[in-house]
Amino acid sequence: MRNFLTPVFFLFFAFGAMAQAGKLKTAQQKMDNLDYIGAIELYNQILEKSDDATAKINLAEAYRKINDTANAEFWYGQVVRLPQAEPIHKLYYGMMLQRNGKCDVAREWFQQFVDLSPDDVRGQQLLRACDYESELMTKSVSSYEITNCDFNSASDDFSPFHYKNGLVFSSERDTNPIIRRTHNWTGNPFLELYYVDAKQQGSKENGCGNYTFGRPEKFSNEINSKFHDASVAFSKNGEEIFFTRNNFLDGKKEADDAGIMRLKIFYARSEGEGKWGELQSLPFNSNEYSVAHPALSPDGNKLYFASDMPGGFGGMDLYVSDKESGRWGPPMNLGPEINTEGHEIFPYVAPDGKLYFASDGHVGLGGLDIYYSTSKEEGVWATPENLGYPINTVSDDFSIVFDEEGTCGFLASDREGGVGHDDIYSFKKTAITVEVLVYDEKTEAPLEGATVYVACLEDSMTTNAEGKILFDLKLNEVCKLTASMVDYLPADAEASTQNLNLTDKLEIKIPMRRSAMFEVEGVVFDAFTSLPMEGATVTIENDCGQPLAEPFTTSINGRYAFKLDQDCCYKIKATQLNYFAGIAENVCTKDKDSSEVLKENLYLQPTTMNAVTDVTPPKTKTPKGGNPTDQNGTDVKSPDIVDVDHQDTQYTYYDKATDTWMDKDTRLPADGKYPDGREYKKGVAVGSGKTWDKSPKKPTGDNPEFAYLLHIYYDFDQAFIRNDALPELEKLKKLMEENPQYIIEIGSHTDARGSGHYNQRLSQRRAEAVVRWLSDRGVSRSRLVARGYGETVNVNDCVDNIPCTEREHQMNRRTEFKVIGCTDCVDNAKIVSHQNPDVRVDECKSCPF
Repeated sequence: MRNFLTPVFFLFFAFGAMAQAGKLKTAQQKMDNLDYIGAIELYNQILEKSDDATAKINLAEAYRKINDTANAEFWYGQVVRLPQAEPIHKLYYGMMLQRNGKCDVAREWFQQFVDLSPDDVRGQQLLRACDYESELMTKSVSSYEITNCDFNSASDDFSPFHYKNGLVFSSERDTNPIIRRTHNWTGNPFLELYYVDAKQQGSKENGCGNYTFGRPEKFSNEINSKFHDASVAFSKNGEEIFFTRNNFLDGKKEADDAGIMRLKIFYARSEGEGKWGELQSLPFNSNEYSVAHPALSPDGNKLYFASDMPGGFGGMDLYVSDKESGRWGPPMNLGPEINTEGHEIFPYVAPDGKLYFASDGHVGLGGLDIYYSTSKEEGVWATPENLGYPINTVSDDFSIVFDEEGTCGFLASDREGGVGHDDIYSFKKTAITVEVLVYDEKTEAPLEGATVYVACLEDSMTTNAEGKILFDLKLNEVCKLTASMVDYLPADAEASTQNLNLTDKLEIKIPMRRSAMFEVEGVVFDAFTSLPMEGATVTIENDCGQPLAEPFTTSINGRYAFKLDQDCCYKIKATQLNYFAGIAENVCTKDKDSSEVLKENLYLQPTTMNAVTDVTPPKTKTPKGGNPTDQNGTDVKSPDIVDVDHQDTQYTYYDKATDTWMDKDTRLPADGKYPDGREYKKGVAVGSGKTWDKSPKKPTGDNPEFAYLLHIYYDFDQAFIRNDALPELEKLKKLMEENPQYIIEIGSHTDARGSGHYNQRLSQRRAEAVVRWLSDRGVSRSRLVARGYGETVNVNDCVDNIPCTEREHQMNRRTEFKVIGCTDCVDNAKIVSHQNPDVRVDECKSCPF
């Protein structure tokens, strides 16, 4: 018996294997013939008995084709774990997960697809879509009212289009109870065109989106055929019709080499009373590829459509044909800005010229989303903009149309809560679309990737390649916008819909300035010795209201540094005991776009010889072949600090490029003798490499104060202030304001002509004239001492009875100043003169009071 049963078993197993192979072959034929319903049935039978990889792959594909995302997700979840899995299966698995609201899980599979197929932009777009999901779900959430239309059937209803007083749409509803014809793809009846009356309730403004619909009826027996008839477009006057149909005309059907009836666009003209003339196939139709979903431009001169003709970017691409001399010209692909490696279908051109379409290849919420783009110039399109939720969902959303005002319309979707599979929805806009442009203030170039925080949405959005974001804002609302981007300063703007209507357009522009890192650094020098100063206090003020930095105390190298803010001007001031303050003003970062370190050296003029002694540098040692160092080994000499020959001075700077000394004020080669004693001849320093003469007179004798020459000269035998003296007086006034602690002596001199007594009085009047000028302009009189020296202190040999030129005499008629005390260095306890409480009082006995 065992010997008999064994060959029977193997014979039975062989018959079973042959049966499975036969089913696989039949199922594949059904897939090739687009009979996905039949294929699904067979593959499920096969998988009940065997774990066949091909069956799993094709079953997942069949479920995807009929838009059964739940079953497609399940089977693709098994396929991606098979050894036979291809990168595209990971993409499709991610797409099904996204369609089913599982974007967090989908992100992982999109990333795997990107890693395996980096040149396929679909994975990159879908990966970004998960990151933008929150933004797409919130940006228009309160901007539309969506209503399911009550004429929808349990089958597919889609592609609505305004016609006369209603809508023409496509439907799979079967209204013929006798003959039921179905197509293999879904097992449902063929699509036909239907018409339904749509009466708007209320006024045009308030009733927009509120409709009462009639009973749907077949549109036209001349247009509808026994195969698919769908996706219609009418000319503006309703006299011309363009629609999509299977390759069937005059009772004849044609197919491609694989036996598939492709889609074509047909055209007819109205003959009145609901009659249509002879159908015409458009010149770019073909038996080998599909042409579908016609859309006319408002002027009727451009026809947009979808096609999978060779040479496209992906599955179905969008094309346009121009009417030339009454004929449609060759179609032009709309290009990579619109078309992707996915599908772009159902174009529609709104009355305002915007191109709307559905796509599964751009960043979206899942499935087909609705986008719009605008033509920048002939053949050039702006980056498509996703309309966001609630227009778009994780389901398929497509075939949108608007009314003339652009505030109401219809769309199709297979979202949850519908009556059938694809349903038609009406929508009403309740907000104005705000277009925000973020751009570089200097170059005016749009900024892609800028983040705009939209306060009213409590959400952030990212600008596209045109530097734009779009969101909807309800009427009579105000919304604050804050743009930010790396390397740019934050910028604010405000969007307001007050006093606007739904038909208005609101554009907001936000210019952004590049942020930059600014610093100022320099060295504080003793103007007498040209050596860096240790222990100087450097402070900084600004004109832009920013907090003040902490004062900086210089070390042995005299260096200081501060960080600066953008768009500010600064005043930097260095002070030290027994020195006049060194000041740098108008240190500005305004109108600067790139980071920069500003250089400002400060020069402090000593008031006494003691100060110069105080800053004598410590002993240094010079290592062989190196710079001098102090006893701790610290470098105290570097070319930009101690090199006196090429150090900037208070009045000049050295231009290395031209080997020339330049005047800081005129920016021309320095020429002549400057107040600090340095002398130049056409940009060349006189005595270069030697010790410079300094501006103050070195004190002699017991008086350590430096006397500084004021370039104030007088006419012969006069004490009034000449006009040429005013600039010098202004400088002295500023010096007193910046050094409020010092008391100065104004010392005036005369030439030797005239009597000594007269000259003494004349010089005193001259000194008092200067003191009076300063006092009248706000300098405290208590800080000013006027002293006339007469002819006792000359600057040359022009004494009595010595012949001199007028210029030599003029040089003696001068005024100088020097510090003789300070207001904050007087110890009241050591004041020699005190009030005497025991003074003897001599009474006036004859005085009346």
